[in-house]
Amino acid sequence: MIKARIRAAKRPLIFILLGFLLCLLVFSPMRYASACLEGITLWAGAVLPALFPFFILTSVLTKLGAADNLSQKLSPVAQKFKLPGCAAYCFLLSILSGYPVGARTIAELYARGELTEKSAARLSILCSTSGPMFLLGTVGGAMFNNMRAGAILLTSHLLGVILVCLALMPFAKSIPSTKKSMLQPRTGDIFGESVQGAVSSILTVGGYIALFFVLSQAADDLHITAPLLAVLTPLFGKEGAHGLTTGLLEATHGCALLAAAQSSLSLPATAFVVTFGGACILAQQLSFLKNAGVKSSFFLGIKALQGVTAFIVCIALCAIFPV
Repeated sequence: MIKARIRAAKRPLIFILLGFLLCLLVFSPMRYASACLEGITLWAGAVLPALFPFFILTSVLTKLGAADNLSQKLSPVAQKFKLPGCAAYCFLLSILSGYPVGARTIAELYARGELTEKSAARLSILCSTSGPMFLLGTVGGAMFNNMRAGAILLTSHLLGVILVCLALMPFAKSIPSTKKSMLQPRTGDIFGESVQGAVSSILTVGGYIALFFVLSQAADDLHITAPLLAVLTPLFGKEGAHGLTTGLLEATHGCALLAAAQSSLSLPATAFVVTFGGACILAQQLSFLKNAGVKSSFFLGIKALQGVTAFIVCIALCAIFPV
């Protein structure tokens, strides 16, 4: 009853916000079309070529049984950390490929009957990382123009994710391995199914990026982030605060603004943004994870904790290895 009342109370607010957004789109179509085009350009130029091959190849590997083979070999290690055997496979794909490959792999393994809802939830917070190419090359090399900054960022990001998972481990119960699903695809269908699934997934990612570029522009125009900016400005400066609030919606754009701010806290704030993910990346991941029964509130809470941890770790690393 309480949950139903909360949902009912949220609806008028959602309708009002959607009404404001529609009015903005109607009265300033070129402004928001430009923001949407900027998001699509980012997707087409950077995300599509980086993720699309990974979506196909990881799906093929999963359907061919790579997760099963690796799970059998690493199951004793995974069980010590109270994780299912396929944890190593999912984590490896996540750290190599970045968002949202880990989430998509978890959803695929769940659909095949190789993960339970509890094990999918446990894996979702571990297999939620950005790729090294993005952090080292795009953010560190291109945005900060400093490869050491990229290395510190990557280290802070991974430690933020792993340390929180280790801290939660004593409170977790061991999850027994699930039986392998009997519904296996035919060998001849694997590649075609993988390509079709990859096309659908990459278009979903592109849609989220374009949408959140528009929402970010609308948030600026409606001054929705003004109270948060007022709180963050004394600590991060005006430009840094703008980059951080933008990153809470769209991480890549936020990282670029934080790098341009050149504040002493720009790199730790970037570590928070890439680890938390921002609303755009979080929505991409949850679009897959919800199919595996992962609750949004659980996932968002842990990602925020991981972001704060990465922020603290990055400050410590910057003190040891000045950028």
